[in-house]
Amino acid sequence: MNTRKQSRFHPQHPLWYEDLAPRSSPIDEDQDFDGTCFNEDVTVVDENYMEISRESSFMRGGGILCAIIWFCFLSIQAVPIIFRENFAFFRLVPFGATLSVCVLIGTTVALLKLLYLDLRLPRDTPIRFNRKTQKIYVYEFVKPKYWFQLWRTEIKIHDWNCIEAELIKIAGYTGKTYVVRHELLLVVCRPGTNEVVDRISLKGLEPLDAILAEMWTGVRRFMEAGPDAVPGIETKVREIGFLYSLFAYMPYLSPSEAGIRFRNSMRWYDWALACISIWFFLLWFPLGICHHFAISCAPEPQWPTRIDAESRSL
Repeated sequence: MNTRKQSRFHPQHPLWYEDLAPRSSPIDEDQDFDGTCFNEDVTVVDENYMEISRESSFMRGGGILCAIIWFCFLSIQAVPIIFRENFAFFRLVPFGATLSVCVLIGTTVALLKLLYLDLRLPRDTPIRFNRKTQKIYVYEFVKPKYWFQLWRTEIKIHDWNCIEAELIKIAGYTGKTYVVRHELLLVVCRPGTNEVVDRISLKGLEPLDAILAEMWTGVRRFMEAGPDAVPGIETKVREIGFLYSLFAYMPYLSPSEAGIRFRNSMRWYDWALACISIWFFLLWFPLGICHHFAISCAPEPQWPTRIDAESRSL
């Protein structure tokens, strides 16, 4: 773990946790690397490029589930109270009633935005690392500057020699347990400096920071020496179906081929986390059903023809 109290990149990310090894630092060729850190996030790997999926970094279906719960609350509880007996609620506590309605409207608008994001986020937003061009190609779903604007797709292209990496840490207390998640960010710097011009998420929602550090090592090994330097990588098989979605958040229980591959790649700490998370199956199953509806509505990623050919060195 990095013992620095400050990042070497500026400006520093507010959730900064650790700087990872510099891109140009020597790679230990004798270090064991079995490729399981990618956990089937790799969709394509050949002599020219490696494509990494970011599908697992977004909790698909959460927006639908939250919207269902919220609108059930509105129809069963909130709206009947507000409109009962000729608006008696407003006559009794006019200020409190007005404030409550404003909160309800604000929450509804926020959840509609979340629902839109859940349904319109592309099924995948991959990143391609091309050894031949020494560039990375990012299929990004960009957050708008203003809240009333819609998200949009943008293709970002950066030189590999401007890319570094860092980890951020998101932690919170749910009322019953303390949850920690880490995220691997690609840091785009101005050439020859540590001045940040952009940050790109490569992998999120990961409990263990060591997995993300190993993933960054794998990317560096590929860009330097090709696919032979990253043995053990199993390319991700894209699946869309109810069974796949139902076990999307409990893949270790899935009876499908994807579930078998996932169990075969699990390490001891994956089994430990599975033993903990399985107790939340009453949440995972409805979330999985919502995942199916969200992924069915989501558009397929469409690379521009010229960039698609360039990023794959065709």
